Amino acid sequence: MVYEKFDDIDWVTPDAKEFAYYWRSLDRDHAVPHRSSFDPTRISPLLSGIAIYEVMSRDEIIYRLAGTALVDKFGMEVTGKNFLDFWKGERREQAANAMYQCVSKPCGMFSKLMGVTQTGRVETSVAVGFPLLDQDETCNRLVFYSSGFNNVNFRVPAEDQIKSLEAEQTIFIQLDD
Repeated sequence: MVYEKFDDIDWVTPDAKEFAYYWRSLDRDHAVPHRSSFDPTRISPLLSGIAIYEVMSRDEIIYRLAGTALVDKFGMEVTGKNFLDFWKGERREQAANAMYQCVSKPCGMFSKLMGVTQTGRVETSVAVGFPLLDQDETCNRLVFYSSGFNNVNFRVPAEDQIKSLEAEQTIFIQLDD
């Protein structure tokens, strides 16, 4: 896997960059800050695009929190669901490996994503995420921000839900600049 330096990433959208720099500013004793240092109220304009995951295993990555923009785009509540259930076939293993890499190395991740709806419509977005430590100093949390949602056609999300995700591009971000 190829890693890029934090300062070399093209964040694509100003809000994705704001989220990344907020994460970088968090108090920490190590390369990875604690979940308790992440205060979403400090980036309140971004709240609707934030998701927090708990990495239980390579097969189970649970949405612990999903912002309203994410729920709206998916067309359903995703909190409590396994993130990997939205990835089909070999893409599921690739997504699991990428998310697991973020907590095991640890590192950040920037992805350009495609969401495919039940009727085949495609919506694109970018997502940037970083690891967090839990209260026991275990690196098993990820906080992501999704931005730049773009859909070709209007859809009613509750009637045409996102059924699968695909990563067009994934860049891993070094944390030890």
